[in-house]
Amino acid sequence: MRGDATGTRRGFLAAAGVALFAGCSEFGPLGDDSSDSVLSHELPDVTDDGESEPVVAEAIPVTIERSKLDEATRRVTALLETLPMPFGPESVPNGHIRRRLLDAASDATARVEDARTAQTRFSALRSLREARTSARYASAGWGFVERDLTQGDLAAEHRRALDEARELRANHEYLGADPVRAALVHAHVERNLDRVLDARTPSGRVEDGSLLAVAEWGEHAEQATAFVADSRYLYGQFTASLPSDAGTVEERLATAAERLARDLRSRRKDLPPEPTENDRDIAWWLRYRLRDAAASSADPVADATGPAGAVLAATRGLTDFLAYDRVRDRTEGGERFGVRSAAEVRTVRSQAVEAIRTALEGSPRPELVRPVLADAASRVAFADEALARYRGEVRLARLDDPLRRYYAATARARSAPSACRRVLDALEI
Repeated sequence: MRGDATGTRRGFLAAAGVALFAGCSEFGPLGDDSSDSVLSHELPDVTDDGESEPVVAEAIPVTIERSKLDEATRRVTALLETLPMPFGPESVPNGHIRRRLLDAASDATARVEDARTAQTRFSALRSLREARTSARYASAGWGFVERDLTQGDLAAEHRRALDEARELRANHEYLGADPVRAALVHAHVERNLDRVLDARTPSGRVEDGSLLAVAEWGEHAEQATAFVADSRYLYGQFTASLPSDAGTVEERLATAAERLARDLRSRRKDLPPEPTENDRDIAWWLRYRLRDAAASSADPVADATGPAGAVLAATRGLTDFLAYDRVRDRTEGGERFGVRSAAEVRTVRSQAVEAIRTALEGSPRPELVRPVLADAASRVAFADEALARYRGEVRLARLDDPLRRYYAATARARSAPSACRRVLDALEI
């Protein structure tokens, strides 16, 4: 269940628009100042200690109280305080196991700091939930040593969380006054409960009943408990904010989801064959990957647990289709993708960032496309971090991966407002 906790990013991270720069192509042209390589210090450097902050973070139309975040922070602190200090060989002689526990504790501390600097309280809540799971991994592992904590104890705790999740799902009512706001909140509740009820048990990569197995079960139980608690809180906060005469929007969301699913299936039938060129350049990659995303976009709508998640999945799917159409039209029109200088790398990145910001401001209901734009912003941040790792002279061909991410983010962002309007039409707003 637990991977490397030392990675730099813990999560992987418009109506048809006019070109950002007058006289330039939509995605940034190839200039005349060409070279086979650039110097790393000439590339965009927007990271802090190797990490880049996304320009848009996901939010939710619910008032998240400071006390809720404080409570989660206290839980992390309490778990970390169970660890001995210093935590050295005298505590856990096995160096590999000790490092796993220390990495988890360090990850928990880093995520608390992420929460303190988060753009939105929803992002902070998510970071603190992740901090809880990492802290519990370390705490449960030490509990195995100090007080004979067992896998069975934690499995029982996890079963209680499962029971609570099933109860929440059974009693879930799609209350709301505005279908967009309702869809956003209820989709998160659906998703959180899915993650509890559909989660796999910890892997068998470690010996059953061992210290690391207990640590993994601690993480597993804490994650389920946190998801359930956050779901209950978000649902309660949202429903408490509604007028007394607010009814259910379930049928309205379900009808819109079915309309949008039909639209996506129809668009899928009209997709051209996959590109067969052998050059595998940036343009080929964009067409291939965006076409692939569009072709599979109807599946998450059909597979969604509830109508709210289906509507949000359809919003993402329409964005993917429109982004693919945009890139295909440009490439068929002869536009080339790539750079010949560090200055052009900066231009391509600036276009991506500006496209995301413009799409958020220009969408008829910005909150509806914010999840899509937050994902695009995360991809930009991931590309930023890739550029920050280069040193010295860098061949331009090595920049293809971050450039592809910038271009894809631009295409999706510029397509988001049109997708938003189509979803609003399906919701009859």
